[in-house]
Amino acid sequence: MSHGEPGLKTFVREVLQNSNDARLENDQPARVTFKLESLQGDEAIEYLRALDIETWSEHANLATDTKSGKHIAEAIQRIKDDEEIRILTIEDENTEGLLGEENADESNFTALVRDVLFSSKSGDTAGGSYGLGKAVLWLYSGLSLVMFNSTLSEPDPTDQSPRLIGRTRLPTHKSEDGDTVFQGHGWYGNLNGDEEGARPESIWGDEAESIADNLQLERPDAPGTSIQVVDFRVPTAEERLDDEELANQITEMAIEWFWPAVYRGDLEVAVEVDGETKQASIGEYPQYKPFTDCLDDRDDSVSQLDDPEDVAQASISLDVPEKSDGGDGTDGQLDLLVRRADTGEYQHRNQVAFVRGAGMVVEYYDRDRVVVGNQDFHAVLLGGRARPWGTDEAPGKAETIVEEFLTAAEPPQHDEWVRTETLANTYSRGFRTAVEGIKSDVTETLRGLVAPNVDRGTTGPQRLGNRFKIGNESRGGSAERESPSSQRVTGDTNISFDEVYTHWSFDGEVEPLSDSNEIRAVTVSLIRMAEERATSDRLPVQNISSDTAGVSISLPEQKGVQVGRLEPVPGTSKVSFEGVSTEDHRQVETRMKVSVDVAERRDK
Repeated sequence: MSHGEPGLKTFVREVLQNSNDARLENDQPARVTFKLESLQGDEAIEYLRALDIETWSEHANLATDTKSGKHIAEAIQRIKDDEEIRILTIEDENTEGLLGEENADESNFTALVRDVLFSSKSGDTAGGSYGLGKAVLWLYSGLSLVMFNSTLSEPDPTDQSPRLIGRTRLPTHKSEDGDTVFQGHGWYGNLNGDEEGARPESIWGDEAESIADNLQLERPDAPGTSIQVVDFRVPTAEERLDDEELANQITEMAIEWFWPAVYRGDLEVAVEVDGETKQASIGEYPQYKPFTDCLDDRDDSVSQLDDPEDVAQASISLDVPEKSDGGDGTDGQLDLLVRRADTGEYQHRNQVAFVRGAGMVVEYYDRDRVVVGNQDFHAVLLGGRARPWGTDEAPGKAETIVEEFLTAAEPPQHDEWVRTETLANTYSRGFRTAVEGIKSDVTETLRGLVAPNVDRGTTGPQRLGNRFKIGNESRGGSAERESPSSQRVTGDTNISFDEVYTHWSFDGEVEPLSDSNEIRAVTVSLIRMAEERATSDRLPVQNISSDTAGVSISLPEQKGVQVGRLEPVPGTSKVSFEGVSTEDHRQVETRMKVSVDVAERRDK
């Protein structure tokens, strides 16, 4: 996993996703360069003058009654006093540029610069569908100020490139005399008045080019967009990261999350600091080579993973239902490529990279518990238009339909495939079962490839009965008295302390003793122990997941402490789960309590 600043991951993922999605349809990659500069002294003063910092400062001081306005005003004063400012410019080439009229309903320009939580991306393989990529830009600016300079790939709306505009996100505030209300956002651009009133618009052509030179925002002679984050900072970092450390983290995160696009030649990423450029290369980060080997060796796949570096493949069904408007569904499939790990390949070991046509890793799905002492592995799950990668096949209609389905299954963070509001609004009945069955199908397929000879034995349920009570706590808070539900449920659970992440990891599987019963709900709580006796002290459950299709997951509070709760669909007779606690620096012995609601099957 990433060892850098967690907050930087979101920024890098969103920025690269936007550029990768805007790549022109040719045989050239989208080229993205992150340029880190710290301007000092006269250079900083000239830059701030070109930025018209006094106007920004005046409005920020009028908004100091709000928390964000106060922070911006303080940042401006700090920059003036120190005569120093750090700027990050993200420059992409071979991309579309900021196409579209100033107030077009849907365009690259309005989606990136004007609209909030909106995306105009319409391609089957576009990585984003919520338009959050640009929202993160302002969050990483100490002044909440972002500048744009774009060379358009076509004359839409004019052929007078470049196009320059800036925007700051200020709280709503009033003029000093209180007579005028300013609605938050401030603009750097031209003011155009018409019958609808004055409005800010882009600066074009020679004037834009001259201003861009003064703002260190000049562009190469190629279509694309340069985005400048003014007073760049990582808001979640405890201390300011130096430029070299930022450069190293950006390049590694680019490979971690976009190695598929880089591997296929669709994306190139570089970081420039003090005039020196560092290319993001898969070769510099060998921990991702096992994943690219899955694609390289796909044609030579084997049926069993007998030796290190062997690659096996299997298909997983994904039945996409019809759309609510009558659009086609399909009996689609995902392809799972699994490579047996070699000695020393520890990073991302026993993880599955989920990838679709956008070329970004949506998620690294940890399946360490599947190994059970057998072969360690690295795996890639290819879906949508990525499914035929590594073969001579081209994606067809079925892959396009699956691509659209998986895109709709991504939440705003684009970090997993789950039931979303977009899925619910777009697809007919059956979408939930389809998307929530992906992980359980991946797990079962992996078991057949990497742990085919595991004998699970018959001692698990008895061991569970001896060590862990399944059922609700008694009224007095003790878990010693066996509840009625524990007499109706069997299963197996495990809990252990993870020294690396300083938390407790747990997993389990439960099912009714009688075939006539079904599971209505499972609640997992973590109880601290004292001399083998349960205490009233509880450790919060940080996260819980399930391989069982159709399970609804939540983290409600119980007795003021967060627990894990799973609610399966009707008719479910077995539920598996795994999860982790919050960090436990005390490392007190902790046991897991599993409470199961069992009832007679509703179809009986």
